[in-house]
Amino acid sequence: MNLRRAQPTESREVRAWIMARHYSRTAPPGYAVALEFIEGRERVGAMLLGRPTSRELDPRQWLELTRMFFVDAAPANTESRGLALMRKWVRTWLPGIRALLAYSDPSVGHRGTVYIADGWACFGRTRNSGHGWANRPGRRVPDGGGATLQEAPVG
Repeated sequence: MNLRRAQPTESREVRAWIMARHYSRTAPPGYAVALEFIEGRERVGAMLLGRPTSRELDPRQWLELTRMFFVDAAPANTESRGLALMRKWVRTWLPGIRALLAYSDPSVGHRGTVYIADGWACFGRTRNSGHGWANRPGRRVPDGGGATLQEAPVG
């Protein structure tokens, strides 16, 4: 499996590919980097990295993995391998980034296993306060509360 950064002219197509396959059928409109994972001549996965949603984190030092998708036919451990390739890419091409952040959604059975397998640390769960992202029209928070927060140092 090879990692490739999508060029700006290609990144919208990568985002659309993720949206068509991801369980939420959404992807944040703002992202800094679109990465795709190629096996042979086929795209088997993609990731979108962007500014952290937390306004308390410096976006010059933090990146958030906002969406990740790999095809179901991919071999075991593909997601964790993809995370390792992504971290290596960030270390090489974005040296100012010191840490990565991701959220897993336990309301759909995601427990962060792929992050733990790649050495990320779990830092608890978010709270649904009724303010922020979910208070805008057309947005919903799944029943069951917040997401599980994961963090990984880049180096």
